[in-house]
Amino acid sequence: MTLPTKLPTTRTKIQARYSDTDAMGHFSSGSYVTFMEVGRLDFFEAVAEQTGGTPSTVVANITVDILRECRYGDALEVVSWCSRIGNKSLTISSELYANGQLVAKGSVTNVGFDMQTRTSAPLPGNWKLSQNPLE
Repeated sequence: MTLPTKLPTTRTKIQARYSDTDAMGHFSSGSYVTFMEVGRLDFFEAVAEQTGGTPSTVVANITVDILRECRYGDALEVVSWCSRIGNKSLTISSELYANGQLVAKGSVTNVGFDMQTRTSAPLPGNWKLSQNPLE
């Protein structure tokens, strides 16, 4: 029997580029997705360190709510955690902070993927949800 593994919560500092901004001087909407992607990559790296590896997954859905403006020069950090896990998919939730203030939140649903058959695949059955940082 494999023991349950509680998935991590990660905090990732973001090094933004001036090119991430738009004509209005704030970060473009696509940049928020990219910042959360960087956090998600750190999340999966932490999972690999904790469990010895991660299965292949593909993105099936992305949602982002931009709550307030943030600009180049703001200190950015993304908090990422697993908020839902099923047999073949999991949801990674993210919150983006600028200068300590919540500016955006979102989630990505990833589906386990078998690289040989190019079809969905089960996730490890012993994975358990991360601790929601808001609780």
